[in-house]
Amino acid sequence: MFNTIHIFGYGETQIIGSELNLKISSSTLTTLTPFVDHIKSLRPSDVLESDYHVIHVFNEAKVMYLSQSESQEEKRTFTIDFDQIDTSILESLIQELYSATIS
Repeated sequence: MFNTIHIFGYGETQIIGSELNLKISSSTLTTLTPFVDHIKSLRPSDVLESDYHVIHVFNEAKVMYLSQSESQEEKRTFTIDFDQIDTSILESLIQELYSATIS
């Protein structure tokens, strides 16, 4: 099982587990956009929409959406508790990442 997934805004996605550490081009992942859209849909109303610098997924803990730009006046970064995530969307991404380790 994974410990952490990092989705980098520059175009790579990394999955880390006890016996796994893989980076892959985000453009090859067909399940990434639905997951990112799902996370964006959970953005609190007091947080402005923005592109992400990185999205961290900490298994069974939380998801952190870190904006490309943050100012004192505008909140653009947010954290979501893991139990708010649609696990079927996340599981599709995880399966695709694990499949990339086999190919």
